Amino acid sequence: MDSSYNRITIYADKYLWLFQDKAIEITNGAIEEIEGGFIIRTRIESEKVESLLRNYLADVQDIFKDTINFEISSIVESDCDWINKYRMSITPVCCGNFYIRPSWHEVDCAGKVDVIIEPALAFGSGHHGSTFGCLEALSSIDLSGLKVLDVGCGSGILSIAAAKCGAYVWCCDTDSLAVESTKDNSNKNNVELQCVWEGTLVDLDSNIHKFDVIVANILADIIVTLPLEKYLKNNSILILSGILDKYVNMVLDRFKDLEQVACSINDDWATLVLKKI
Repeated sequence: MDSSYNRITIYADKYLWLFQDKAIEITNGAIEEIEGGFIIRTRIESEKVESLLRNYLADVQDIFKDTINFEISSIVESDCDWINKYRMSITPVCCGNFYIRPSWHEVDCAGKVDVIIEPALAFGSGHHGSTFGCLEALSSIDLSGLKVLDVGCGSGILSIAAAKCGAYVWCCDTDSLAVESTKDNSNKNNVELQCVWEGTLVDLDSNIHKFDVIVANILADIIVTLPLEKYLKNNSILILSGILDKYVNMVLDRFKDLEQVACSINDDWATLVLKKI
């Protein structure tokens, strides 16, 4: 076995979570969050990782028509017990009615719904502003007995949170790793999800499948392309996040036929709660 690995440090002043997700995809590893950036440890050649991330940087800047201050560096380190060091860096988070923690942390938030999410290959640990906003929005709804759809389920955090509150949950993601992560985390939480599939909501017939609550924590550019309102029952709720605050009006204009219930901002990420009358 190799006795060393590459410790790659990445800083970005915008869209940091996109680079985190991409680094995880490239290395099949887990990240350690630091101020303004993150660390990923891998035995993959650092030059290859850097090249792929810089190519991705160009794509992100082109998509958002924005300039990102991006830094990447790497060093070779000897193997040590860095997995435990990494684990110690992942802290639980209380959000709304929920207490989100990795399995190695004990429950330490009385009265909250305990949700175990392992930091792994799929986005969603509760720390990101968009996930935090969605959990707060879900906390404001009595989910017992409701039919919920989670579009872009990532780690499964929102699906599992809803299921633990008594909802019947369907969820999907276009990333096979996310689907696998959602299933794994649901097993760790001893909850049953009604349907988990690789794909998107358009795989469902909107004439047959209607939901009481739909949550979509994905990028604004994708949200506005999806016919989410077609899958809503009357008097149902649509929760949207993954929206930078500068794109709020664009999303509201797309769903102008729905009533705005709430809008919250967490670390520049907006979460919208809309209602279909």
